[in-house]
Amino acid sequence: MTAQHICVINGLPGIRAKGFDMENQVVSGSGEIPPGIDLADILEFAARGEEVPHAREYRVRIDDEKVTVDTAHPTGEMLLSKVGKRTCSFELIEEFVHHENCVVEPDETVNLHKYGLKGFITAHKEIVTIFINGDPYQIERGERTVAEILSKVGQTPEGYILLEEKNGPPMPLPPDLPVTICGCEVFHTQVQSGGSS
Repeated sequence: MTAQHICVINGLPGIRAKGFDMENQVVSGSGEIPPGIDLADILEFAARGEEVPHAREYRVRIDDEKVTVDTAHPTGEMLLSKVGKRTCSFELIEEFVHHENCVVEPDETVNLHKYGLKGFITAHKEIVTIFINGDPYQIERGERTVAEILSKVGQTPEGYILLEEKNGPPMPLPPDLPVTICGCEVFHTQVQSGGSS
């Protein structure tokens, strides 16, 4: 079960964007999608202290990159994928105008109508996910030994070879050299005698 992070905006009330002219299309303040309102840029509304109106699409900034989503309630994983990042290596963080930042879990739904939400940043996780024989395992990012990685599946370099799948077929890793772990790496193990485990 994933922990949910709840962020309170210190009692700041939401303000409906009545009368806002977005490319000559007026938002009525009723909460409905007015004809012609196709895109709402959440940073622009946050900068003016206004609530984000309902729209067909939403422009959000993630690490200073502008992306568009077609829902007001995307998941953390969906937003990370919009900037080519994966949850096994990165985390998504909500940024607010007058509020502390909040980590968004991969399966957590974000409400783009939250008052003061101006966008998102990503951060490299310290504890990342790697995949060994198809299963996910947690490990600290950085230089790791083959023995440390094999220990995740109860194996040792004396009995098993560690292979890494990177841009092609799995290749064996030397047991005496460190392996750089950034997150999302794919490994396989093979019995030293040549059979697979």
